[in-house]
Amino acid sequence: MEVIKRIVLYLIGIYVFIMFVNGFIDESKQLYSLVQQQRNEQVEQMVHGKVADRDLFGKVNYYAIFEDGADTNVIHKNRPRTYAEISRNEFEELNVGDKVEGSITGRAFSNEDIRSQIYVHLIMMGVSLVYPIFFILYQLIHIPAVGRWLDRQGNWLGRLLSIVFIGALCSGLLLSYISMGKNIISTIQAHSGKQIETTALITDREADDNYGRYERSYYYLALEFEDQDGDVINLTKEVSPSIYYNNESSVEISYPEEYPYRIHMDGFNVSDTFFYFNVLIIYGITIVLTLLLIYAAFLMRRKKKTGSYWLERKKSDVS
Repeated sequence: MEVIKRIVLYLIGIYVFIMFVNGFIDESKQLYSLVQQQRNEQVEQMVHGKVADRDLFGKVNYYAIFEDGADTNVIHKNRPRTYAEISRNEFEELNVGDKVEGSITGRAFSNEDIRSQIYVHLIMMGVSLVYPIFFILYQLIHIPAVGRWLDRQGNWLGRLLSIVFIGALCSGLLLSYISMGKNIISTIQAHSGKQIETTALITDREADDNYGRYERSYYYLALEFEDQDGDVINLTKEVSPSIYYNNESSVEISYPEEYPYRIHMDGFNVSDTFFYFNVLIIYGITIVLTLLLIYAAFLMRRKKKTGSYWLERKKSDVS
């Protein structure tokens, strides 16, 4: 019975291994297609509008719209190739009727589209390799000859694995701190300077309450309002559940006088506690892991000096 159990687990492991390898291959093909896009024939699309997308804490992405009415939708609900991500400078200079040049491959059109999707594919390729690498290493160390060789190389190999692990962990923490810093800066910028208060019309909405699909729920409102110069602003904004469900056709917003795309909606509802907990938990884990790393380094330094991780209690204290 034990042998059958091991065989079943091994077959499951191989199946998962194949699935992850296939995922890596698919991501590689899509990445290759995006890289080759630079050589494709350039095409032009006429701009029918432009819209920004602002996440919960302030990061803004900018898009050119190629279809009438698409600027009033939640941006990612639009059909592929009806919009393209562009830089902020291009966005500010763009007007309705202008033409944007690019090359169509899959969902990508503009250079910003390509760069954004390349980053996503690289991340997914890295994630897809984690399980296969550990699966192969696990199988190798259970080969008797390899196991004996590893035992002989234990000291330096252990140090190497520790360095790789700590390096990977520190890289992940650094990326998390960069994301945290950007969110803090964006939030400060949105609340700085003279604030303009106005009412924005809700032209579209989308809620994803499926906790099994993503790590948390997402709520989006497509907004339309006029800035202080009378220009119409279209923007997709990620919001909290209370704002999403308590505002049907319009919502009160504020933004800095000099930049209407940095909108924010103040106020906190107790019902949003769990939502914000899920949003911020990654930063909490980052801080905890940082403290644990600092404490581990402190203990290692103590052991190097005293030969022990822990302080020995004085005899007088014991008596």
